[in-house]
Amino acid sequence: MNDIVKYHNDFNKIKLPSFTEQEQNLLCFLFTKIKEKKENEIFSIYPKDLIGFSEKNLSNKEITEILTSFEEKFFKADFTIIVKDEVKNLIGKMRVNLFNHFVIWKEFNGKYDMEMGMYDAWEEFTRIDIEVNKHFEYLINQLTANFTAFELAEFVALSGKYTKTLYRILKQYRTTGKARFEWNEFCRIMDIPENYLMHNIDKWILKPAIKELSKERNLFDQIRVPFKNLAYEKEKEKGTRGRGGKVSAIVFTFKPENTEMQKLEKEVNKKATLEQKIIHTCNEMLRTRIKFKYQDKIYQVLAFDIEKLSLQCVEMVRDEYENLVNSAYKEFTAKDKTQFKQMIDTFLSNIC
Repeated sequence: MNDIVKYHNDFNKIKLPSFTEQEQNLLCFLFTKIKEKKENEIFSIYPKDLIGFSEKNLSNKEITEILTSFEEKFFKADFTIIVKDEVKNLIGKMRVNLFNHFVIWKEFNGKYDMEMGMYDAWEEFTRIDIEVNKHFEYLINQLTANFTAFELAEFVALSGKYTKTLYRILKQYRTTGKARFEWNEFCRIMDIPENYLMHNIDKWILKPAIKELSKERNLFDQIRVPFKNLAYEKEKEKGTRGRGGKVSAIVFTFKPENTEMQKLEKEVNKKATLEQKIIHTCNEMLRTRIKFKYQDKIYQVLAFDIEKLSLQCVEMVRDEYENLVNSAYKEFTAKDKTQFKQMIDTFLSNIC
């Protein structure tokens, strides 16, 4: 299952209404199936086609329940596009759905009341018929620029509904390694409950998602990390009376995807001396401003000295608003270059 999920960046602006992990998996799976479909074309998906949208071995009944919930939620999503009447010089907002036609066909065995729309029986899905709305065809098919792309297998392997949403919106910035979101817009897209306090968002959403997206996993016999050196920092408005201001934005940084650069790095690493590898790694740690956890404390790199084999860092603590702020200075040293490289690798394995 190495299908590529690919869609226009505009889709990342849409808030998916409380989608579960499995429902997000299903949506991305459908994106791989509906590309290149023609306008007004109704196409079908069968049970055998849905093998692979989940890591779990789901029964037909479980898939039917996911499909039913997915359909109910998806048609509540706010799909808004700008439309123009060039003749009358008018502009309007039109609310439509990605799908014109979405029918789940089921077999059932029992009594069915057509008037009440209810039946007392077991059910089993046999087919889904789908037609993509012509107004949204560009989201799937017209993708020469401004698109988000990722491997379905990597997405399915992730745990957590917030993790999956963050993964999708960060992949839009895969080649730059930096993404900034206005705080209110970020909360809306992530579907974060309005009653969550800032420390709850850090503890229950951001920290688990960062940990999951920074974790190594084996896909197709290759070790993968969705986002290397992933970290975040909140921007705050100017406070009063020495107090921190309200969070206004959030910035994520990570190592950008660049196939050519990655190939070059591998070639360089093959030929590089141990000292060259250390210098390159330390420079990357400085450039990306990564934070790492060591002995239950959080640090950020300030500088390094290859001659003295030292890494200068600042310990970071959380203020009353759960934001990381600088605290004490800390210097890590090693007895030789081999130990210094091992120390750096240890820090990099505990990015937070």
